[in-house]
Amino acid sequence: MTSKNENIQAFNIKDCAILNIATGARAKNLKELRDQLLTIHPESIHYHFWAKKLRPGFKEPEYNNDFATWAYSNLQDIKLAERLSLINPGMFSDTEELRKKLIEVTELSLEEDELTQNTKEGEQFQFIRSEIVLFNTQLMISKPEELTELLPSLTLGGIYYHFIDSKSMSDNTANDISSWLSLFGDEYKGLTQQISKLDPYFFTLAEFQARVSQIFKGFFKGAKL
Repeated sequence: MTSKNENIQAFNIKDCAILNIATGARAKNLKELRDQLLTIHPESIHYHFWAKKLRPGFKEPEYNNDFATWAYSNLQDIKLAERLSLINPGMFSDTEELRKKLIEVTELSLEEDELTQNTKEGEQFQFIRSEIVLFNTQLMISKPEELTELLPSLTLGGIYYHFIDSKSMSDNTANDISSWLSLFGDEYKGLTQQISKLDPYFFTLAEFQARVSQIFKGFFKGAKL
């Protein structure tokens, strides 16, 4: 008898690294930041919210995106930094909606204080965009249960790619592991629902890896791999 899941393509595990690309766009004060946000490439916005998780030496910051960190460290504007830090990119349907929110927050601060403070020399906000370099690990899995043992040993680049970068920037769709699980019908619906409740934005990659690994371990407890 043929299994209904036999025709589902095996899942290819990948690793990745981030290649930083200077855009040449800079801002020395909040007004210039707002002006640059109007036209900056969407990949740059994505970079400044997510890429720091994969930067060498990344530690849990006081503020979880580059815009908020710059507002705090270089503009010495704690109120603005807190407002920017409250923006969760995962709550927006696409990068353009996220752009609108950033502009809204910066314009609110500009309305409250018309005198925009300039940063010191060398402390301008530099807009960076990035490209993802993918590596094929040659690891292929055909059963979701196999992820229980595999996830804890994945590189942080693998975790970043499969749970963050594999989401479409244009419409913020599900990560590719959840998309693959959905091919099995409702069999793993409970698992994908648990994964969707775990927001990678609020964790370091190592913390997120531990938590998602625990979700898989709990779901497949007692299953034969």
